[in-house]
Amino acid sequence: NLFEFIYSGITIFGKTTIINNLLKQKQLKPEEVIYVGDETRDIEASKKANIKVVAVSWGFNSPEVLAKQNPNYLIHHPSELLDVVNNS
Repeated sequence: NLFEFIYSGITIFGKTTIINNLLKQKQLKPEEVIYVGDETRDIEASKKANIKVVAVSWGFNSPEVLAKQNPNYLIHHPSELLDVVNNS
C-alpha cells in the first residue's frame, strides 16, 4: 500500500493547525509525513509544520503559481506520486 492513511479536513483555524493536530494524534514525526496539495495554502501550511509537500499541477492553482512557493516536489501526473513516496 502506498499510504498508511489519508486525511482531509476543514477548520477555521487553518491548515497548519490541522497538520499539527494530526501529527500529535497519530504520534508522527514531521519527517514521516508527506502532504499532497493543489494550492499555495497547502505549501505554506506544510512549510510551517516542517513537513514535505508535493504540489500537484492538475488542481486549483496553476503549476507556475505553485512553483513560486517552492514545494519540495511539483508533479504533473498522479503516477509521479509513486516515485516521490518511494524516494522520500
